[in-house]
Amino acid sequence: MNYLRKNFTTKNRTVKMNSLPQKLVKCLFALVCTILLLPNTFFGQEKIPTHSHVSYGPEERQWLNLYLPSGNDPAPVFIYAHHNGSTADDVKSSWANQTVEEGTAIVSWESIAKVKSLSDFKICAADAKVMFAWVKENAATYNFDIEKIFIGGQSRGSFVSWELAHTQDAGIVGIYMGQALPGKSFNERLLEPITKNAPPIFLAYRKEPGCEGDIHDPAHGLRVVERYKELGIGDKAELAHSLNDTKNNQVIQFLPQFVRSVVKPK
Repeated sequence: MNYLRKNFTTKNRTVKMNSLPQKLVKCLFALVCTILLLPNTFFGQEKIPTHSHVSYGPEERQWLNLYLPSGNDPAPVFIYAHHNGSTADDVKSSWANQTVEEGTAIVSWESIAKVKSLSDFKICAADAKVMFAWVKENAATYNFDIEKIFIGGQSRGSFVSWELAHTQDAGIVGIYMGQALPGKSFNERLLEPITKNAPPIFLAYRKEPGCEGDIHDPAHGLRVVERYKELGIGDKAELAHSLNDTKNNQVIQFLPQFVRSVVKPK
């Protein structure tokens, strides 16, 4: 997990997918509310899905796009939740092409695209479980390796995926979040689901810790990294920040390397 430290600061067991404590759910929703009015402009070409707008549930909002690699071997799966003000169609070629070319499938899922109430947020969290069950049930059809699942999201997507990412399901082997856990301040309750059994995590941000005028503060991600260290698993957490100071500020750009570090460790 140290493949980026030169450039940036920084057994199987099935656990029932219980809901997070109600206080934590309200905490997540409160933080989501802080990004509702924040303009989100992300440039780049969208990748054309292999299968578009596939239903994972009976509701109209419950659809997803699949981006599948070639090859006969079951593929690791990156389950991606989009940022605020976007949709599941927004998967950028700049990071998705290499991800798929290296043999990882992408599942970009939709629920309520823009959360406006606590009930909306609860629906998103519940839809995440329905979607996750669909991925497992359809693994044979789409050649998914359900023992190598990565949970991810960007900004809003990090919140709606946080509960799913920390269920300790045996198939979840990694977490990748960009612009994660935005808000005016960090709520320590977000650390409660993290245990010694937490999977490896990678966090990426465009600005520097303590940045002003942007609620996507890497300091929030650093609290997650510190929690991993407190639990004695600090080698499983990595964080990159200040990407705006580089030639590429795409926060999902390190996904292929992260997947390789987990499924093909040296």
